[in-house]
Amino acid sequence: MRWWILGALVSLVAVAQARSQPRSPAGGDGVPIRVESRGNELYAMRDAPVAYARLEQLVVDIARPSEPGAGPIRVARVSPRQLIAWVLCVTNDGTLVVGERLHTFDADERHYVFTKGEIARSYRPLETPEGWLWLVEVALSREVTVMLEVLAAASWPVESVAVTADRSR
Repeated sequence: MRWWILGALVSLVAVAQARSQPRSPAGGDGVPIRVESRGNELYAMRDAPVAYARLEQLVVDIARPSEPGAGPIRVARVSPRQLIAWVLCVTNDGTLVVGERLHTFDADERHYVFTKGEIARSYRPLETPEGWLWLVEVALSREVTVMLEVLAAASWPVESVAVTADRSR
């Protein structure tokens, strides 16, 4: 009888933990989100890591040169030729802070060079039954804006977020 009760408790804990995790986005089969417009391309991991839990860590790290385009969300622009990589931080109050690393193509050297790193934006969370939700707008070209829906369990620290996209305009 005790084993049956123990098994039931373990099952309830597993269900409670599964419900507290963000739902996998539709089509969340590991295939990244890719949207192209006029040669510009947005790339986003559907299960994107949140590399930072503290703003101080993000500020120090984004100022350092990195591999061009290394980030869970990135945009490649054709004019000017740039790679913009976004890294994510979720603070203990649920604010999503987006750090941006910009690499510009150096035609003489024939490779991308680190131009700057800075905090690009921050978003207060929308409270949903699934957890924290942030709406991140990405202007891909004059004609196309992509709305990224970023979702995480409302518990800190956040290790990853689920990302879906809605193409606008």
